[in-house]
Amino acid sequence: MAEYIVRVELLKAGWDDYDDLHEGMEALGLKKTIAFSDGSIRKLPIGTYYGSSSLEITALRERIRGLATPLSGPGGPWIFVSQSEMWSAWLETA
Repeated sequence: MAEYIVRVELLKAGWDDYDDLHEGMEALGLKKTIAFSDGSIRKLPIGTYYGSSSLEITALRERIRGLATPLSGPGGPWIFVSQSEMWSAWLETA
């Protein structure tokens, strides 16, 4: 399975819409947190997710699009999906 970093921006959305997005993303195996090499769990910025999936990158993007489109206003959602082998970050503890 590949590891992915995903960024989703909902347009003209409220916190309830993001709560629904978080639930859907969690069901896809993508979380709002990331584990550091020291074992600590850190928060990702709002609308950013990390996790593994057996889906190919385009198929994953389309699944996310299906989740996010009903939650976003016109012109959205904006979605960025990247397969990730290595990463580095400075993030707040979850």
